[in-house]
Amino acid sequence: MRKKLIALLMVAAFAVAGFSAGQMEVKAAEDYDVSYVSLDNALIGYMENTTRGVYLMSGYSILNDAGNGRIGCGGETNAARRCTVSANVVVEQKINGTWTRVTNFSKTSENALSVTVSKYLYVAGGYYYRARTMHYAGSDSSASYTDALWMY
Repeated sequence: MRKKLIALLMVAAFAVAGFSAGQMEVKAAEDYDVSYVSLDNALIGYMENTTRGVYLMSGYSILNDAGNGRIGCGGETNAARRCTVSANVVVEQKINGTWTRVTNFSKTSENALSVTVSKYLYVAGGYYYRARTMHYAGSDSSASYTDALWMY
């Protein structure tokens, strides 16, 4: 009987804790330094939830501070069936409130299920950076982007 009471109290405590956590306010990261958001100082942006066709399954963009004025950036595209798969990454810098392209790179694979592309880049400090990836699989396409990363 005592074990059942303890188990019931634990379930109630977890339920209250889960309800309280669900009430937290989330603010947009557009004007905030969000470089602390995820583990290992990496920001990950997942593909937009749009209607997809039969080929494109998922994709993401990634950006992190690699130290010494460098950023690591890249993207991955996953297909539901074998086809031509491509990930086109655009790295952008925020200058005077406007996102400006710094560079872009891509990778395409034929008769594939997935493609991943990444690079390390030297960047100027004192700016926000983000990575955008255009995902293509067969005739389907979508996009993903990371939050802003402040580089000192």
